[in-house]
Amino acid sequence: MAGVVAAKPIIKVAALCGSLRKGSYNRGLIRSAIEISKGINGLHIEYIDIEALPMLNTDLEGEGTFPLAVEAFREKIKAADSILFASPEYNYSVTAPLKNAIDWASRPPNVWADKAAAIVSAGGGFGGGRSQYHLRQIGVYLDLHFINKPEFFLNAFQPPAKFDGDGNLIDESVNEKLKEVLISLQAFTYRLQAIQLCEESIEGMQIEYIEIEQLPMLNTDLEGQGTFPPAVEAFRRKIKEVDSLLFASPEYNLSLTAPLKNALDWASRPPNVWADKAAAVVSSGGKGGGAQAQHHL
Repeated sequence: MAGVVAAKPIIKVAALCGSLRKGSYNRGLIRSAIEISKGINGLHIEYIDIEALPMLNTDLEGEGTFPLAVEAFREKIKAADSILFASPEYNYSVTAPLKNAIDWASRPPNVWADKAAAIVSAGGGFGGGRSQYHLRQIGVYLDLHFINKPEFFLNAFQPPAKFDGDGNLIDESVNEKLKEVLISLQAFTYRLQAIQLCEESIEGMQIEYIEIEQLPMLNTDLEGQGTFPPAVEAFRRKIKEVDSLLFASPEYNLSLTAPLKNALDWASRPPNVWADKAAAVVSSGGKGGGAQAQHHL
């Protein structure tokens, strides 16, 4: 009897573009993503237009109700398993239309919460990188869970041509990179859904304090062929064995401290022992209470 391959559950992805321009390269990325998804088992992408949304104004809300266009948009986001943002960079940040859409869907009850997400962008310079990092910060408050890798920043103006005159992606190598993003988003969504299903079965937790004071300052001259100083080896072994991390991160000069950065860097040396672990951050301090350090971390 021939083996039967079980069909994967279909992951429904809501795709949003921060540009309203018809010939937008970022819209072109979404069109390509939709075409690519047709060849990926268990993945369906729907483009969600945000142009019809009114500018955020809570005076437009009723008792638990929203304007019709907002209601329809929120329902689309709520029904999706994950989100694909195509986020151009305007003034080092996300665009007003995208921020407006994000804010409407965040109104209680927040319909972004506990969804997986990925970001792609195309533009000049860094290819939209700064808008992506700002969007990741926004996502922290929204309880959106972004894939970390692969990152996708595309300088649309470097030769060879990436798009045609209508904003359609024509570079096959870029298409392959976009496919990698979609496959990663799908896999991460499955993992996140599995975690959510078993959350209530978690019975216990053990926390061990890991000292970092004894670590030498990072210097790759101290490394051998796949070896590290003894204190570093012991620290990396501890990190490798744990399931998750709890960082207590004070803020020094709008960032994390040198000892913590040093520990992060030692454990990131190949092979990176931080990879695929869950983490949380707490902090205490003046003014913002360490918020800048947390965002940097």
